[in-house]
Amino acid sequence: MINLHALVRSAVTALHPDEVVILRQSVGQTNARGRITPRYGPARTVSAQIQSLGQNELAHAEQVSATRIDRKAYLYAPNPALSPQGIVRPLARNGDMLQRPDGTWWLITAMIEDFTASGWVCVGITQQVRGPDLSASDAEGGSADA
Repeated sequence: MINLHALVRSAVTALHPDEVVILRQSVGQTNARGRITPRYGPARTVSAQIQSLGQNELAHAEQVSATRIDRKAYLYAPNPALSPQGIVRPLARNGDMLQRPDGTWWLITAMIEDFTASGWVCVGITQQVRGPDLSASDAEGGSADA
């Protein structure tokens, strides 16, 4: 199978360079006396290509909420077991979080395209007012790309 992404990769990054983001993956939640606190795994760095939404995606986002800032992110995900995920209510997953170099936090809300077999995914992201509550999460740490 031809890897079209590999063919156009240099042209894409020449116009819009990748950025390194911090990924905090949701690992469930804790319930302490009725207070639900999300839990996140250790911080990992991931190369990302953040882009604006297309016309159809914008039309859908406008119907959902007029005050949100939504984007899509192409993330390198060479390890399917560590693939970024959006919100999965039945599994009590809150959605993974990204922190961009400018300090803003973004919630992964949806998996748009899953090409983990080719080493990448496209996810829908929504900017957050503040970062995640990490009080119940694993210690801060970092590792190479996911």
